[in-house]
Formats: sequence, structure tokens, C-alpha cells
Amino acid sequence: MLKRSDFAPQIIPEPILHALVPTKKSVVHGWYFPYKSGRRECSSERILVNPYNGCTINCPMCYARAYKGHFEEWNRTGIVTVFKDIDKKLNEELRRLYYASCGYFSPVTDPFQSPLEEIYHLSELCMEAFLKLDLPVEFVTKNGSKVPDRLLKRMSEQPFNHCFCQYTLLSLNEEIRKTFSPGGSTVEEQLKAVQKSKDRGLYVAVRIDPILPGINDSLRDLSDLLDTVKERGADHIIASVCDVNPSYMDRLLTVVRSFGDEIIKLWRSLYTERIGLSYQASEAYRSRIFRILRDLSTKKGLTFALCMEFRRVGRGYMGMNSEFMTSKVCEGKIVPVYFRSNLKENFRPISGCDGDCLSCAKGVQEPVCNKRFLMEADAMTLSKYLRLKPDVPLFNMIKKKK
Repeated sequence: MLKRSDFAPQIIPEPILHALVPTKKSVVHGWYFPYKSGRRECSSERILVNPYNGCTINCPMCYARAYKGHFEEWNRTGIVTVFKDIDKKLNEELRRLYYASCGYFSPVTDPFQSPLEEIYHLSELCMEAFLKLDLPVEFVTKNGSKVPDRLLKRMSEQPFNHCFCQYTLLSLNEEIRKTFSPGGSTVEEQLKAVQKSKDRGLYVAVRIDPILPGINDSLRDLSDLLDTVKERGADHIIASVCDVNPSYMDRLLTVVRSFGDEIIKLWRSLYTERIGLSYQASEAYRSRIFRILRDLSTKKGLTFALCMEFRRVGRGYMGMNSEFMTSKVCEGKIVPVYFRSNLKENFRPISGCDGDCLSCAKGVQEPVCNKRFLMEADAMTLSKYLRLKPDVPLFNMIKKKK
């Protein structure tokens, strides 16, 4: 019988202070907000995997600093929590499913954060659990220099060509990078990672995420950045404007102040509207920046979308992608939901599915999966995935009755 002490974190001092804990909760889950909440802008279904809570990239504006539990401890002390054997639990859960989505690494912390990923390899091992079943994976990273070549090779070998990469580049200015992503790769290393992924035949999105008012938002800087990433092989651009939560406001504004008093004055004039738990830059500012980025991207042959950007409408919210997105789905790459007829075979894409569950839920397109949770763009959990079963052919049902 397990004791409470069996779940106590093991604090490890080297090479950096971190906590090792057993993986207790279900690993398989989807987006936190369902479509019905009015707060979902993520087009396609994903299985979100966070092998680490907290991050050594140490961005001062990271929205995960506002989360509770292990994230709160990280924000307070800098201790990153590592989930021991999460790859084994993920593998067990995936092997019980008939329907599954692309693996997303990672929604709130960098999957290739150093030195923890180099020690534990949990992100890579979890991705391998998907790839062994022919399921696609994608990752978002500010540490492109730490993405293993062997992983890019495995992703490029996925039989249906649905794996892809996302690299964050806030600016071509290395000083901005060092200030806002101090534990990440240099600008040139990120650009090389974009090119290396494209050379492997993988789809590549670049995230200017977040836009920092007065710091990385000038027309010239944005245009130069798009020219450069296009030259290196980027296909798609994703952007958002920095939001500010009270839990990390003081830390962030101290960093912003280093760029001059005028920048602080700008931020104080822009950040007056609260959406959810955080302050957002004014809708007028965000719309202007998104219009510039959309038009620049189109001109340079790149598609464009936003990440979780909303405008207030009455007492509710409306996603801004309906106005600014030029791609079919927000991440650019179309990736269907996958299924299999029995648990002994690998997964394959649902025929005719483009993975855009959000459009199905909105009634913009007809769903082909015939699975309620997916058709409604619900907040998927392991229990909901387990309830998705293959359709039984009519002749089998008749045979059983006889």
C-alpha cells in the first residue's frame, strides 16, 4: 500500500536544483477550455504533454508563473519539477486508445529545457511513445539548439507526414533574446534549427510570441524578422501580445523598465483591460499589430494566425483569429485526428478529417468522425478518449443478435 511519503518530492541539487516526483495523474488530456466556454481558439485537437513543471528558459513574462501547484513553487523558488516515468505512463495510456490526436510538446514549459531534458530525456521518450504507434508529434521550443537530430529524423519518418516544429523567435536582436529568454538558444541557433527542420522535410512554424510593446514591435524589426525566417524555411507565423498577470507583474515590469522609462509609460497606458485573470494590451494596439503582421506575412508568402487572442464582446469574449488568421488552422499544419480498429494495430488518420474540431463545433464544416466529444471541441480527458470506440458495422450487430 502506498504511503503519503511515497509521493513526496525528491529534491536533487545537481546539476541544478530540481524536484523528482512520481507521475500520478493521467497524462493524456487535451485543451483546458472547451468550445462551449467561449475561451477556446485552438483549432485542432491535441494531446498535451508536460514532462516538466517549471522551466529553465526562465522567461520573465511566462504565463505559467500564474499557475498553482508545482508552477507556483517554480515561480517562487526556481525549482523545476520533473515527472519520473511519465513516458511509461503515457505509453500505457496511448495503448488503450482507439482514437488519439497529435502529441503537443509542451503547452506551458519548454520540452528541451537544459540541462534537465539532456539528463532525463523525458520529452524525447514521450514523443517516441507517439511515434511508435505512428501518431504524429509537434513541439514548441525556445531552445532549438538542443533538439536532437535523431528526433527530427524520427519525426520526418512518420508515415503520414503530419509531424511539425514550432520555434519561438521574439526578435533578431540578441539582447532582447537574452533579456526575455535567458535560458534559451541564441537567435542564430534558433534560425539554424528552423533550417535544419526544414531540411528534414518538416513543416515549420515560427512564433513571435509574445509581442512586447515598444520592444520588439517596430514595423522594420518585424519585417526583417519575417524575411529572415522565410529565408531559413519557415512556413507559418504565430503571434500574440504579452499579457500581464499580477503574480509576475513586478518581476516583468522590472525587466521592461531596463528598456527605458518611456517603455514603462507605454505599458502602463496599454495594459488597462483585464480578460480572465490577466491584463491585456488594448484591443486597438493588438489589432494594429496583428494587421501589420498578417499583411507582412501574406506579402512574404507566409500564412499567419494568432494564439489565444480575444476581444471583449458584452460580457463574453470573441476570438480574434476570425479576423486575422490566413491559414485553415491556427498552427498552420493540417493534422487529422487518428484512429485504429483494434488495439493490436497502429493508428492512421481518419479519412476526410482535417483535424479542425473547432470549425466542426462552430458548424462551419461537417464532422466526419461521428464522435461527440471531438465534434463539440470538448476539453478532452483520458476518460473521454477511452469512451471513443470504433463504429460497429451493421452486419456485426445483426450477427451478435442472432
